[in-house]
Amino acid sequence: MTARTPMPRMLRDALFVAVVAVLTVQGLRRYLGDRYLVPSDSMQPLLYGDPVDGDVVLVDKLQSAAEQQRGDVVVVANPGLTGHQLVKRIAACGDDVGACWIDIQKGDVWLGDDPQRMRREVKAPRRAMARSVLWASAGGDDDVGEGLDLTAARGQGPWTLPPIGEALAGVRAAFRPAARRARHRDPEDGVLPTGAVGTDRPVNASYLDLCGKRSSYGGDVVVTDCGMRLAFSTPPATVLGTIDAPEFAVTMVWTPAANQLEVWQDGRTVDTRRDVLAEAWDGTFTFGRLDGRDFALIGDSFEYVRAAPTTAAVPVVRTWLHVCVTGAGAAVFEELRVFRDLYAWRQPALGVAGQPQSWPRFVPPGHWFLLGDNAFDSHDSRQFGPVPCELFLGTPCCVLGPRARMRMLP
Repeated sequence: MTARTPMPRMLRDALFVAVVAVLTVQGLRRYLGDRYLVPSDSMQPLLYGDPVDGDVVLVDKLQSAAEQQRGDVVVVANPGLTGHQLVKRIAACGDDVGACWIDIQKGDVWLGDDPQRMRREVKAPRRAMARSVLWASAGGDDDVGEGLDLTAARGQGPWTLPPIGEALAGVRAAFRPAARRARHRDPEDGVLPTGAVGTDRPVNASYLDLCGKRSSYGGDVVVTDCGMRLAFSTPPATVLGTIDAPEFAVTMVWTPAANQLEVWQDGRTVDTRRDVLAEAWDGTFTFGRLDGRDFALIGDSFEYVRAAPTTAAVPVVRTWLHVCVTGAGAAVFEELRVFRDLYAWRQPALGVAGQPQSWPRFVPPGHWFLLGDNAFDSHDSRQFGPVPCELFLGTPCCVLGPRARMRMLP
């Protein structure tokens, strides 16, 4: 007969295994990674926030605070609430040379080594795509359509876009100042040239969340830092992407067969770049305005930037984006996305006892100035000031759930 293991020994072994498992899990959570439920909308639309159904992110604890730079998203211990965490984006680092003061003006972050010598943070367009905010979309997983006017195209996706003319010379008149002013004279009737697809209203500081719903914030705040990306399956002879405003219009004119990018301002050529691509075009075309510069991204390799035109002081600067094509045949695009840059906002920014705090703000060495991506609904350094780097807990690397929103983070 086989001897039975005494019950006390079985209980002891089970208890030992349970203790080892708990210690292992706690050790992994403490030193390698942990889960964090995003409870609020402060990082929308990068992270979906809800006290019950928010994104559950995996926090990588192997990185150090010294590795983090401006623009990175970090998880820190809440400086005002023991036992709670915050996930925010680093807007300024007190240890950065020449950038220990921060200001916010018209949606942009300004940095400097002295409050009297501030400069706007200027980002490289291609790198900035990782933190751009979706405003409208047609095609792909984010197909929403709200905010777009696609009546000039045929189909429900992919879309067939007929040419507005066969040759560029014959369509310049549609981009001249007289034609632009006529379109903008009554914006309610639409400002897109005949045959173009694009935004049906000025781009504002709202966004589409991860459930495809328009945010309730930012709809009354217009933005200038925005752009459009298209993916063509049947390329056009020439594609014209325009950043349109009542004061002027800048058009990026891409001709794949000639491998040439031409830039128009109000229909007049102001720059030409030849031999743009070293290999075949993949059909993607992105253009827009960012931090005072206009840009075009063609394929995965070419990036063009130039200073945006200056304009007379106007109370509100509004921006529309639209695209049209020329040639003998129609083009087909599978995806159109309108995006905007993160919008920084000063208000509300109250200090002790509800008193306004002055700007610019000083960020001491060893501290970060943290902002939420959803500036209109975020409790961050605008309220509680710079945060010591020693409160760093890790960086969010992926979303573990809910299942429908599982994804890697940029």
